[in-house]
Amino acid sequence: MHISIAGKLGSGKSTICKALQQDHGFEIYSTGAVQREVAKEMGISTLELNQRMMSDPALDHVIDDAVAKISRERPDDPILFDSRMAWHFAERTFKIFVVIDPLIAAQRVMANPRGSEETYQDVYEARDKLLERGRVENARFREIYQVDNFDYRNYDLILDTSYATPAEVCDTLWAAYEAYQEAPWDGPRMMLCPRSLYPTLPLAEADGNETVGITARDGRHLIVHGHKAVGEALRRGDVYLRAELAEGDVARVSDAELAAYEAAYGIHYAK
Repeated sequence: MHISIAGKLGSGKSTICKALQQDHGFEIYSTGAVQREVAKEMGISTLELNQRMMSDPALDHVIDDAVAKISRERPDDPILFDSRMAWHFAERTFKIFVVIDPLIAAQRVMANPRGSEETYQDVYEARDKLLERGRVENARFREIYQVDNFDYRNYDLILDTSYATPAEVCDTLWAAYEAYQEAPWDGPRMMLCPRSLYPTLPLAEADGNETVGITARDGRHLIVHGHKAVGEALRRGDVYLRAELAEGDVARVSDAELAAYEAAYGIHYAK
């Protein structure tokens, strides 16, 4: 079974792909590299390229047709699609969406610049521009294909890289991949870093639901239920915990309440 990896900008998709190539012999088919090269040749930023592609989807179709053809003609080869839309076009893949706290993504991107077209004044500008670039890309996909690339329900695994080492990320991914081949599941399995889950209730009112339910807002994950379960994971120092998508009218707590959680669990949120 092939693997397709999509995800947020700065989440470490390229690092994951290289590790899977080295450790498990996967051949990588990357579309991000193709986009960056086209933008460089045109003398524009990748954000500007994506904006132009809103009205001219020719490059999208070239990339997507190639993904579909490769997946169809080489079903038994170890191929990894590093592509925003491979989950939609490849015929049989384990679909992964990689997530990360926006501020941590910005810090990583600034520490590993890819060229003059992706430079930023500070981490907050980087965060805002990465989020905007992601929104522009996703708007284009929704316009061209009528699908939402950010909808977690499109994937088999949601994998958080905010507070995990590359080895921890890849070990968790591979365990899920092997489990899925043995017994495929429906809907997304979410493996999230406890420190990347933001409370929506004051500490004194934390609920005791054993299942952690989250909702995604502006690139961050808010706890709908399971506050105490997240707290227990933080106390144990767990790298990952299982979570599920949940519905609920929630909002992040105040800075003071957030500080109370930090003091209680000895952590520091990216904020």
